[in-house]
Amino acid sequence: MTFKVGTRKSKLSKIQTKEVVQKLKEKTSYEFEITDMKSLGDKNKWKSIKDIDATGVFTRELDKALVNGAIDLAVHSSKDVPTDLSDKISVSAVTERRDPSDVLVGGKLEELEKGSVIGTGSPRRKAQILRKRPDIEVKPIRGNVETRVSKVGSEVDAVVLAKIGLVRLGMEDRISEVLPLEEFLPAPGQACMTITTRKGDDETRNVVKEVDHEDSRLSITAERAVLEKFGDGCSVPIGAHAKVEGNKIVLKAEYLEKGRKVVLEGSKEEPQKLGFEAAKKLMEEDN
Repeated sequence: MTFKVGTRKSKLSKIQTKEVVQKLKEKTSYEFEITDMKSLGDKNKWKSIKDIDATGVFTRELDKALVNGAIDLAVHSSKDVPTDLSDKISVSAVTERRDPSDVLVGGKLEELEKGSVIGTGSPRRKAQILRKRPDIEVKPIRGNVETRVSKVGSEVDAVVLAKIGLVRLGMEDRISEVLPLEEFLPAPGQACMTITTRKGDDETRNVVKEVDHEDSRLSITAERAVLEKFGDGCSVPIGAHAKVEGNKIVLKAEYLEKGRKVVLEGSKEEPQKLGFEAAKKLMEEDN
């Protein structure tokens, strides 16, 4: 039996999907056929994400293909999966998380000259950079990883990116600095991959569960619950990082718009509850 796997057309997405497919082949006796397609976010690279009037700009086309049966499963970067997922789609597995740190390409943050320009399309990254270096200009840029890196030295002095993307693309040598996780909390779900299936398709779901990494799934469930309470979307400056420690989850989250940060612990049995509690504290009105 052959399962059809959906992915975005970008080079990084294809690499990620091939990685998942390889794991599935190692764990099962089935065949997997990859189908790629352009997402709404890929088609509108000239717009900022917040200006594209759609939820799930990087997942919508794959969601449609999944629901209409064109594919059996889809592979996404976990940070791109909307928290208000269609009730016709299930999150069936989350792969083991890699290093979720952000990095700088083009120079080290403390060594950049006053007035230097850093490129990022993320409100979270912008706020984190300016918190550390208010004397630096942050310029919005979009495009795939290779495109953003190519702008260094011409349009910007440096760019902020997820470390995992550069590692997977074999561009780790371009990293100038790994930003400390404590000060630069990542996007919820960063450095994990999520596999979705059609609701009710138990056969595919059971196959996909073979590559599920429980601790990673619990961690990003807590992180994404924080974002869910804020209405989701890349335009909300939320950083979050959770880690399973024994029978508990330790969650660190921050809301950059208010400059507020929380560190909470909760049962690994209730990751979503922990995320909701963190969001509530972040959203509290100032006294």
